[in-house]
Amino acid sequence: MNAYARLQQTAAWVDIVELRLCLFLYDVCNDRQFESMPGSDFVNFLNLKPTQQPVAVCPRENLRICYMVYSVAQTIKPHERGKRWAEEFLSVCGISQTYYEKHRTDICSAVATDENKRFRKAIDMAIEKARRLTLLP
Repeated sequence: MNAYARLQQTAAWVDIVELRLCLFLYDVCNDRQFESMPGSDFVNFLNLKPTQQPVAVCPRENLRICYMVYSVAQTIKPHERGKRWAEEFLSVCGISQTYYEKHRTDICSAVATDENKRFRKAIDMAIEKARRLTLLP
């Protein structure tokens, strides 16, 4: 059984991306990077599970999705699992590994547009909020 098949089999039972992070990311990405969908579909989508309706990437959002994937993958432990999740998630989104490797941190550059800087800040804040909630009892 290859790594993707194992990851999908495991994903059917266990969430890969923490629910609290999914919810914060939903506020940032729904109807912006991905066409509008219910929150439950977004959670399933991030966790590589079946959704009620097909999920569509909004036009011209691949660069931002790459940064989101890069950031989220870093929250997944162990690291290898995060890397496999990123590869599979990008595949589902129709984004090549080559494009991802080349552009995943482009919105961090000094020449990034204001819109990309705002997106980066929103993703970073979503991850930080999810981390803070983890510390609560």
